[in-house]
Amino acid sequence: MAQFKRQLANSGYVSQSGTEEVFDLNRRYCEGAVFSAMWPNIQSPYIVTGLPEVPGQAPNTNPPATWRIRQDEAIVMIGATPPPEEYFSFDLTMLQGSLPTGPVLWTSVGDPVNNRTIHTTGSTPYNRPFALVVTGNARTREEVNGMLASSGLEGGTNNITIPPAMFRLGLDEASQQFLLGTRTIAPKPGFEKALDDYRAAPPIQVFRVRPGSSSADQTTPVYAADPLPVPDLRVSGTGATELNLNPTLNLLRQRILDSYPGYEAHDLTVERGFEESYPGLQDKLVTDPPTKRGVAALSNDADDPITQDFGLPDGSFVVTYGTNHAATRQASYSSISLYADAKAAVGVAAKNNRELQGTARDFIPDQPDADKFYAWAFSRAGGAGPSGPHVTTLPSAGSDFCAQYGTDRPVDMSTMQVVARAYMQPATLTRPALSSLLLDRVLVFTPK
Repeated sequence: MAQFKRQLANSGYVSQSGTEEVFDLNRRYCEGAVFSAMWPNIQSPYIVTGLPEVPGQAPNTNPPATWRIRQDEAIVMIGATPPPEEYFSFDLTMLQGSLPTGPVLWTSVGDPVNNRTIHTTGSTPYNRPFALVVTGNARTREEVNGMLASSGLEGGTNNITIPPAMFRLGLDEASQQFLLGTRTIAPKPGFEKALDDYRAAPPIQVFRVRPGSSSADQTTPVYAADPLPVPDLRVSGTGATELNLNPTLNLLRQRILDSYPGYEAHDLTVERGFEESYPGLQDKLVTDPPTKRGVAALSNDADDPITQDFGLPDGSFVVTYGTNHAATRQASYSSISLYADAKAAVGVAAKNNRELQGTARDFIPDQPDADKFYAWAFSRAGGAGPSGPHVTTLPSAGSDFCAQYGTDRPVDMSTMQVVARAYMQPATLTRPALSSLLLDRVLVFTPK
């Protein structure tokens, strides 16, 4: 780190230090800092990069989460990668609008750097030194990469492009603002505490760096525009599909129905809920629940189908079921999550592919493909409802969600949604093609 800072000084660059901290959207909603939690992954609290403002710039709209960047600046992250887990990524997004009041236009900027694409100084992606450079200027990238190489990070440097063809760089009010987030999901067995420690104190330092000048106005670029092109995106889908498993999926549904004869059952479908980033950017698809989902920071590495809102009163329960997309090799990580309140969209409960592995055997133990499926209940039915190790007890429909954060902001706990996540197909290192998946399913059970 010290060597890199010396390289900056010797090259005539100036720097400002930033911060890394968890950005808990559930907590932020309850504290009134965001207009909606926007379906956070509660098993993966996001680590967000905060950056100081450049003297003289137009103020950031959502400090410290979002920041503007001069066209010849770079954001440089140096540190250690997370411990072994199913998936991690460093994901750059553009966020336009106010998080406290909404709505927001929140889109990914190209592909994230994930645990299968990252360059580190060793042979493993985990617990290794790395550097990340975010810029839209080719000259700046070349010079900063050279400084990192001279500092011992050659081969461990990763580049993320903000393409000026798609985004307006600058420090004035018309310039766009960005957010750099780290996702860390599903630690490998034995690394649970290591991941908790990583999130609590990320071993990362981040800087905004720029060529210095003698001018008192630091908002004016020193280097001429040298725009980097829009990078190619990784292509999703291999042609392989889960669809041949459909007969077993239908059998699993029937076995679940047969297990609860005292209840009325209602099928819910998950559907494409969020638009891809670049179409969403061009169409200005804002996120403003409950009527507008937009992109909502959907990662280019992910498919996140979602149900419509549904009621879940006390005495009822839901069973989520489907293919375990990690077991079918359509994803590296998958999960099922429940959210409350059509507007707040706060995360209430979630289970990932590791926890879901083998759970469909409760219903289809006689099927050879049973371990490619899962079935998990989320219940408000008490002792009259489902029981066993594959049941999560939900807070009652009248519970005070925000009390856990010491606030009283209202959340309608009786109105729910389900999101089914599938991240990074191993063969393509990006999201699976939605057409290749058997969509996760939901059964809502209410007493007869």
